[in-house]
Amino acid sequence: MSMTEGYTAISFAPVQGFIEKSRKLRDLYGASLILSYLSSRIVQEALCSGLEVISPGLPTIQKGMPNRILIKGKFERNDVQNILLNEWQKILIICREWIEDNIGIPKTEYYWSQPEDQIGKHKGEWERWGSHTWEIFWGYGASIPDAMEDLETRKLKRDWIGINWMGESSSLTGTDAIAWHQLGKESNQPGQALTPDQKDQLELFYRRLSWLLDNPEDRLQKSSLSLQALREYEEKNPDTSGKYLAPNERLSIPELVKRLVTYDKIADQIGMAKIKQKSSDPEFKEINRNAGYWTGWFMGDGDEVGDKLQLLATQSEDQMKKFTLKMREWGKEFEAKTDLFPPGKGRVIYAGGDDFLGVLYSEQTDKNSNSNKLKLTEVLNWLLHLQEHWEELQASIKEDLNFDFTFSVGFVWAGHQVPQRDILQHCREAEKRSKSLERDRLTIRVVFNSGQFVQWTCPWKDLDILKKYRDRDGKTWGENPNWTHIYNDWAQLKARHGICLEETVKRSVKKDIPLALFNLYFDQIGERFNEENRWDEIAGENKNLAIVNWLNDLVQVGWQLCHNSNM
Repeated sequence: MSMTEGYTAISFAPVQGFIEKSRKLRDLYGASLILSYLSSRIVQEALCSGLEVISPGLPTIQKGMPNRILIKGKFERNDVQNILLNEWQKILIICREWIEDNIGIPKTEYYWSQPEDQIGKHKGEWERWGSHTWEIFWGYGASIPDAMEDLETRKLKRDWIGINWMGESSSLTGTDAIAWHQLGKESNQPGQALTPDQKDQLELFYRRLSWLLDNPEDRLQKSSLSLQALREYEEKNPDTSGKYLAPNERLSIPELVKRLVTYDKIADQIGMAKIKQKSSDPEFKEINRNAGYWTGWFMGDGDEVGDKLQLLATQSEDQMKKFTLKMREWGKEFEAKTDLFPPGKGRVIYAGGDDFLGVLYSEQTDKNSNSNKLKLTEVLNWLLHLQEHWEELQASIKEDLNFDFTFSVGFVWAGHQVPQRDILQHCREAEKRSKSLERDRLTIRVVFNSGQFVQWTCPWKDLDILKKYRDRDGKTWGENPNWTHIYNDWAQLKARHGICLEETVKRSVKKDIPLALFNLYFDQIGERFNEENRWDEIAGENKNLAIVNWLNDLVQVGWQLCHNSNM
């Protein structure tokens, strides 16, 4: 570590891939907590070495710590890499030893880790994940722009190594080996399926671990129970297990670690932030993904943050520090807001400042009740007011730093059978669509159980167009208007080629009929857009094809979200 002049830019990967390999809400929290912890440890070591942290702001607050780090002075690459790997390996060791010490399986039956004196000969599975999970990106320069540019250049030279394995696949991703005590056991028939006895041992491992996490007070009794006793108890008491880990789940080592770090005793041992920060915080509950229960996921990112950081870097360190401090303070407040969601129906999973992820959902309950079911009216009202939560931040940045700051967001309304990892990919695609269409807007994507979807992108300031719809009976927002009126009219005109969505050799896209129908149901808003010459801003470009497709997207998404909004 060096106190020389210059600047060091640091990042590491994979981040999105690490987060998106998830099945449950708890996985997302675990991944976010791990990433924030690793970033925080790098920042803390820099501070302890007498270096100044330019970014991120709030360097002593672990939760929500971004993985993009800028330091004044030279923080050697090897030092950064050692900190990251050592801290990650510490997490793995604490999780592994906690299982071995508590689950009640004799330690002589574990093959998944090698003692330190044998690591040189052949690394165990835990040690291999400890060495090959993360890739460091590091840059150094005489100025902040030079350091950031050097980091981007070095990203082109990858030094990450993947892990090969033999055995059964994780039930979450299907790409990594299942973590259990006999993982890594040598066999003269590699690749062969597990024997019936091995399958029983695997099931015993996961049933005991699931029960132990849910019922820590009965550790000694329950860790000694037989497989048959566990099966019989769970058949009689199906609601007592699965809070952390369902007995039928089979996870890889990193997937299992994401779950374990959300267990308070393990988090305390690591020194990691917890899901529940204060005793007054609501209890963590999983998402209800039963039939009929849809969920709303949102992913947001600040627009052109990299460009703004580059601009501030040419001005002064103080300006950049002021900006990153504002972003982190806003993220901390956004995550802690008590009025952000309908009571008990939403959570911010992470808010690092210029990016955030969250979900609106119905919580799992012990009884089959619709009393706390998330309603579409709540979702729509929430979307219409979301932008208000960063208006104060925008005003502060404009006043102190003299530039405009906006967010692009992707929102996904997903059916209960859509896998969570697919939902997160849809969120990312929706967010990218918002950015590709001039930014400062929202993309709403409705994803059906089949995997098909409809989507609509709209500038934030025009989102209230959903409230302007008036059906043939004169009903409008707040009066449960019938969106089937415009939906059926639109479908009939498409079927008769009165509305075309694609250019062909024989037919060009015309906007007259679609706009006339739009004006009829939306109080002549199309005329106002024409007069104000706003179609470039609204639809991405002022061309018939873009305008008609934007109107089509509005009808499709509006009908899905609004035609039965009392549900």
